Amino acid sequence: MQVSGADSTIVSPTTAYTTNVEFPANAGIDSATLLAVQKWTRPDAEDGEWRLELHQTIPWSPDAKAQGTLRCDCRGCVALTRSPERRTFGGIIG
Repeated sequence: MQVSGADSTIVSPTTAYTTNVEFPANAGIDSATLLAVQKWTRPDAEDGEWRLELHQTIPWSPDAKAQGTLRCDCRGCVALTRSPERRTFGGIIG
């Protein structure tokens, strides 16, 4: 996985977000296929370490090689994929 265009925003002393564009190994660098968003939290604003609370990838365009969105947290990951019959993501018409 290669990433580009990373950005970060600290919204409070204990919450921050990062974003980037991901290039999965099977897609190649010429076709940016995923927008990734991460939520970071820490228990203590003074000296607490940042911990990844949420990671989500979202297909960049309708022609993306990625076939769905992935959302991960401490419980595991859930993938919502397109069906061949309709261009949908988990009931949301795309």
